[in-house]
Amino acid sequence: HSPADVIRRLIISLGLGLDPPSTPWPVFASGEPDTPDSAITVYDTLGRINGRTQTDGETQEHHGIQVRVRAAAHTAGYTKARAIAVSFDKDAYQESVTIGSTAYLIHAITRTGDVLALGKDPATKRSLFTINAIAMIRQL
Repeated sequence: HSPADVIRRLIISLGLGLDPPSTPWPVFASGEPDTPDSAITVYDTLGRINGRTQTDGETQEHHGIQVRVRAAAHTAGYTKARAIAVSFDKDAYQESVTIGSTAYLIHAITRTGDVLALGKDPATKRSLFTINAIAMIRQL
């Protein structure tokens, strides 16, 4: 599974969103449908390679992720995005999630900045926010 899939499952397990088609705040990975107005989508982005271990040559990789939050009301969108950001800081440490029969350990998520307000989507007038981060994830 991609890091976006793993972090999507983490957001749901932390109680910050729901499995689609449940509302409010369904959480998607790598693609966002037109409805509902309030949604969370996790995308894979550029990560960082932090070298290799000397004992076995394993690459130490932090996967890049972006969480996009959209909402009809600016306040609701910002509040949800901020809750996710704070949860990444406080709760996403040594968390495990399972997708199908595969388990993952999320060692940590490190945000690369604060919640970024993107403004309103010109077509729908919904407010958009992003959270950029890197995540250390290991398949168990």
